[in-house]
Amino acid sequence: MLSPHVVRRAAFLSLLFAGALCACPLRGQAQGLDGLLEKARAAQSSGKYAEAAVIYARSTALAPATPELWSNRGVMEYLAGEIDPSIVSLKHALRLKPGLYVPMLFLGKAYLQSGKPAQALPYLTHAATLQPSDPELLLALGKNYAALNKPHEAESAYADAARVVPANPAAWLGLGTASLAMIASDGQDLAGLQAQSIWARALFADELLAQGRPLEAIDTYNVALAKASSEQKATLVRNVSWLEAHPDLFPLPANSQEALRKFDEQLTSTTSNSQPPSCATSQMPLASADCAFWAGDYERSAAYAADVLKHSPQDPEALYWSIKSNERIAVAALGRFEELAPQSAASFDMVGDLYRDQRQMENALGEYKKALDIDPHDPGALLGTVVADIAASKLDEAAAVDQLALADHPQDPQLNLLQAEILTARNHYAEARPYLAKCLAGPPDLQPRVHLLLARADAEDGKNDDAIREYELALPGDRDGSIHFQLSRLYRKAGNVARAQKYEEQAKALIALRRINAAIEVREMTGATPSQ
Repeated sequence: MLSPHVVRRAAFLSLLFAGALCACPLRGQAQGLDGLLEKARAAQSSGKYAEAAVIYARSTALAPATPELWSNRGVMEYLAGEIDPSIVSLKHALRLKPGLYVPMLFLGKAYLQSGKPAQALPYLTHAATLQPSDPELLLALGKNYAALNKPHEAESAYADAARVVPANPAAWLGLGTASLAMIASDGQDLAGLQAQSIWARALFADELLAQGRPLEAIDTYNVALAKASSEQKATLVRNVSWLEAHPDLFPLPANSQEALRKFDEQLTSTTSNSQPPSCATSQMPLASADCAFWAGDYERSAAYAADVLKHSPQDPEALYWSIKSNERIAVAALGRFEELAPQSAASFDMVGDLYRDQRQMENALGEYKKALDIDPHDPGALLGTVVADIAASKLDEAAAVDQLALADHPQDPQLNLLQAEILTARNHYAEARPYLAKCLAGPPDLQPRVHLLLARADAEDGKNDDAIREYELALPGDRDGSIHFQLSRLYRKAGNVARAQKYEEQAKALIALRRINAAIEVREMTGATPSQ
């Protein structure tokens, strides 16, 4: 939605540009042009952008060599939702006068609006060299970088926007979501590339504490400490102490708080001779990231970690501090957004997502409905509604809402995958295939599920070899052994007993691991000591 600030700014630019026109047309044409510009300004100030665009089109016919008129025409076409014509007009303005800021900015926005962020980026970055502090530009850059899956750059642009216009809720929402994207990206790298590092284990232990699972958390901390060097051990011990000392900043369930207090006392008494790098004298970026984080300067901590990751993208300690600091940035930014826009669709989306994470589907659906009452096309609410409806076994409702969302975003891989999920749940495999085909170029985290559904479709059609190939591509998503068992069954059917036995053994191992995890959950709930 266009802000009043933008409307006023566009109106001001029209007035400014009109003053430069008198030398261009003949006197009679100038008089006619002045009248057209008055009408265009009146239409624009009333929000009648399509009407204003038509009037500016007539103006460019009278003064075709005036770049500002072409710029105004393109901006009005953009605001009227006429994206393709606006791109033509804005490009023509830049051909006439390459250094104009407004057509550069709106060309970037137009390409972004049309789903072409790669084409938008050169215009937006060039515009940033002209007016680097324009909040409208910073917000567009943040959105564009997010669309290009560049969360670090998106976070930086949104942070700049929040500094320039601290009362703008869109800046804080963008900053919060970009920080969450950074957490997801770094978390995937840490879990996938450095899963056995002490920093991955320490991060997992922190998360277990937050979940109220202190026994497992302490076990995980101890594994990390056993592998740590003396300096790393000192850093981890200090982190545990500061975590225990700041319940206001890092709230934990009561059982985790008590367990952490006892663990801190134990660590302090057994590692008193180990000293971490001094915050006052250290020149090491990661020691500075550590110190900045516990001093509450999360932005600086994230910056130190980012500097290391530029040269060493898989450094586990840098990933750890990047995740920890971005968690705090996200919490603060989203909290500020909720203060500024408590009744916005995005606020209801966030609350709905929280309910959904807690498996309170009816409450989640209630929040998404509030968002859709404000904006029937709100993508977050539509997606959340589909997921919650599926979880509540409301497949008819889920299918209907997903189709509404697909009408707005027909190539979206997640929406297409959800429609395929619904269809395969009803055994409509042939109808699901076109939706699955649109998912194959989607994000890597969706691919195991896509291939699993394709495998089921192939198996249903009696295509044994194709089903085996798809099931093997789906293996990274197997958490309970079911995919391995399906492969075992298909290989046995094909006469390959050796591979059938291999996958059957792997399935049993996954089932055993699942039982261990279930036992750990019981232990956390009861506080029982594991049997020897």
